[in-house]
Amino acid sequence: MLELAEDEQQAFTEQMVQKALAGKTPSTDPTFYALVGAPGSGKSTLAAGIKNAVVISSDNVIAEYVRMLGYDIRDDFYDSDISRFATKVSNEIYKAAVKKHMDIVYDTSVIQNTVKMIEHMQNMGYKTKTKVVLADEYQAAMNVVERKMDMDDAFTKHRALREKFGYPTGNPLAVKPSVSLNVSVAVEDFVRQAIEKNYPIEIYEFGKKEPSFKTGDDFDKFIENIELIPMEEHIKRCEKLTQRANAAWREDDVLNLMALKREMMGRK
Repeated sequence: MLELAEDEQQAFTEQMVQKALAGKTPSTDPTFYALVGAPGSGKSTLAAGIKNAVVISSDNVIAEYVRMLGYDIRDDFYDSDISRFATKVSNEIYKAAVKKHMDIVYDTSVIQNTVKMIEHMQNMGYKTKTKVVLADEYQAAMNVVERKMDMDDAFTKHRALREKFGYPTGNPLAVKPSVSLNVSVAVEDFVRQAIEKNYPIEIYEFGKKEPSFKTGDDFDKFIENIELIPMEEHIKRCEKLTQRANAAWREDDVLNLMALKREMMGRK
């Protein structure tokens, strides 16, 4: 549940709006960038490369909210009231950015909302560009677990720099590996919709800085030629992560990884 009084919520919202718009300037031809991909796929890395754009991300709002209250940001603190509040704050950031005709980066893993936002922003007179990060479902699921373990290590070694480290960029808070599995499967359907609707689009393979597909390319040919990671490599990575999680007494991660391995073995 929220721990801020109504006036404190308003003050926090105003601070987050100011922070999001700080250093950004209006655009004569504003663009809305939709970033699509599973949790742990690298959307926030793409967002960081888009200059002079206001980033809208509920995960960023939640991370700042928890940091301000002094919680251990690694804890599973997910709460529906906090989530709804983060959405309200994100909406205020969005409204302020639109009012000033600023470029906007929309970073989310909710595919349905992205389609609606693209159509809405086009009606608002914005140009839209869609950037998709492709990571197969097993890769994305393991990325989530590994980033959280990396964060634990960094947090322990540099506890005095707690506020500097925060939470790893691009890793939604309290997200489960199963979420990445499901979202990854939905991304291809979204891409096909976007191409059918003639949305300007770029597709990045996980870990690559340049797009592997751009508007106008043959999507079916792209899918045929994409290099998927062999299942054997996924299983080996999963086993190493399980050993690491077990050594760190991370029971939930061990159980998640064991379930993931069983699924991969079934599809081998």
